[in-house]
Amino acid sequence: MAVAATLAVLLPLAGLAAPAQAVTGGMVRTATASAGTTGVPTGTTLKVHNGDLNITKAGTVISGLDIRGLVKINAINVTIKNSIIRGRSVSAPAALVNNLGGRSGLKIIDSELYPSKPSPDINGIYGYNFTLTRVDIHGVIDGVHVTGSNVTIANSWLHGNLHYTSDPNQGGKPSHDDSIQIQKGSNIKVYGSTLSGSHNAGVQITQDTGDVSSFSFTGNFADGGACTINVAQKSYGPIYGAVVTDNKFGRNTKVANCAIISPSTTKISTARNYYTPDSKTVTVHAG
Repeated sequence: MAVAATLAVLLPLAGLAAPAQAVTGGMVRTATASAGTTGVPTGTTLKVHNGDLNITKAGTVISGLDIRGLVKINAINVTIKNSIIRGRSVSAPAALVNNLGGRSGLKIIDSELYPSKPSPDINGIYGYNFTLTRVDIHGVIDGVHVTGSNVTIANSWLHGNLHYTSDPNQGGKPSHDDSIQIQKGSNIKVYGSTLSGSHNAGVQITQDTGDVSSFSFTGNFADGGACTINVAQKSYGPIYGAVVTDNKFGRNTKVANCAIISPSTTKISTARNYYTPDSKTVTVHAG
């Protein structure tokens, strides 16, 4: 950690753990992901595992572990459930769970990703071909860093990002922390989840390394960032198949009333998105 770096861990704002509900056509659409519905179930007995885990056997199931190291996925159809992943000290950008190889069938269920050694280098999960269900991710720079296709984030709680006013990975400028960052990929779904506490964006679509398409964001509560959902086309052109519907958005953004910002050439299908607490309809800012 750079001496000049000042750590400011954003905690969820009051009321975010139980987001307000939006009632539409007699149906209640809301994200209920919170401390009480995500992470390791109450009463679960955990066994401490000291050191990194490199999972190489297909179909491996990890359950009931308190992992004091990093996890690397090198096999298909791995399941991690009812566990805490705390990581360790790192000296270069790393993730608590690494699936950069895109091993298919990775599932993380009823678990918590929270580093015991905070650092500008530590992130939640990197990669693609994975599903997160009722996962609590906090205390990292980027909660979820998507580098390919087939990612689902369901009923999960991404909050309390690490943020440094002087981040060595940003040349001494502030951290660019996101709840979810998407570099490329298709078939990316986020639903029933609560996102808060990021400085840059709740969802940042960068297209840094390739096309992004078929992105859906439905039934969530999201807040924070300069704008909460930030779409950047860069050199790859418009994003096709983007759907943002039935969400509630907070107003804690650096840019006023900026739940969604996107270039006009990317056409986002939007419906029934509202601000809380005033239930004003969300519109897309041209960016």
